[in-house]
Amino acid sequence: MKIGFLLYSSLFSCAMALPARGAELVFGVSTGSAMPMTRFLHDELAGGLLKDVGDALARELNVRPRYLTLPRKRVEVALANGTVDLLCDLRPEWLDGKRWQWSDTVFSNKQIIVGRIDTPPLTTLRELAGARTGTITGYRYPALERELGAQFVRDDTASDDLNLRKLLRRRFDYMLTNSLYYDYQRRAHAERARLSRAALTVEPFDTYCALPPGGKLTLAQINHALLALRKNGRMQAILESYQPAN
Repeated sequence: MKIGFLLYSSLFSCAMALPARGAELVFGVSTGSAMPMTRFLHDELAGGLLKDVGDALARELNVRPRYLTLPRKRVEVALANGTVDLLCDLRPEWLDGKRWQWSDTVFSNKQIIVGRIDTPPLTTLRELAGARTGTITGYRYPALERELGAQFVRDDTASDDLNLRKLLRRRFDYMLTNSLYYDYQRRAHAERARLSRAALTVEPFDTYCALPPGGKLTLAQINHALLALRKNGRMQAILESYQPAN
């Protein structure tokens, strides 16, 4: 009888820990990203990896997802004041706050420097010294800052897509981006023939979800849902759906 009561109590406690069916989970999404991460329609998130993974994560967590789009510099403020519940595709060193909890890996990626087919491929970071380089407002590039110092010349804009447009219009010869974005654009972009296949890897990196302590969901619940998406093949299927054929 006592064992049965304890089992019932444990199950009841677990159920109480889960959000109510249909509860809302608000994801903060930076407008600085682009396909394949995000596709925006009238300033609303309409598609992309972040939405597909967010939708799948929400189903595993038994919640209803909502996506709030924000400029890159405002996403952490929104997490701090409770406007959003979760930020994904980030790293601890990209945010100022030290109290955030960090999930297991969501995406594996690489930071790269790329150019057009008519620009010499880079072989070292030092070759970028003094050259105006496409970067994104509010993003940090510690490896470039360490290597080049004051000779790291940023040309900031609001998104990867705007940077790519400036690269193709010869506003600068190189831009910093990530391999998930660039591999997609080199297959899907209307001017893909002008994009160099050569890319200098700055560093590989994983990204995670950040959530506040005492939020709607626990870190364990987020990690359990991410693990489930990997085990059932849903995460791999989502990633493969954004790898267009050549």
